[in-house]
Amino acid sequence: MYCSLCLSLTVAPANHTVMEEVMEQVMEQVMVEVVEEEMEEVMEEVMEEVMEEVIEEVTEEVMKEVMKEVMKEVMKEVMEEVMEQVMEEVMEEVMEV
Repeated sequence: MYCSLCLSLTVAPANHTVMEEVMEQVMEQVMVEVVEEEMEEVMEEVMEEVMEEVIEEVTEEVMKEVMKEVMKEVMKEVMEEVMEQVMEEVMEEVMEV
């Protein structure tokens, strides 16, 4: 039979080693969870910024296209009006002669 001092001397180092390993594993798990949470936050921020940029660029492109179409339509109408005016004037000139 072992005396309590001998037992504590033989068991304590083993327990200490086990406790160190358990603490290391716990700390690793905590660090993994912390890093995962940090990464989620960072990814959310990055995605928000990327989406803002994409929306700005898409909006600019859409506006460019819309303006092109609007200008085409406006120019068509202006040219039609001008041609009508010119034709009227030409017809008036022809009728006068």
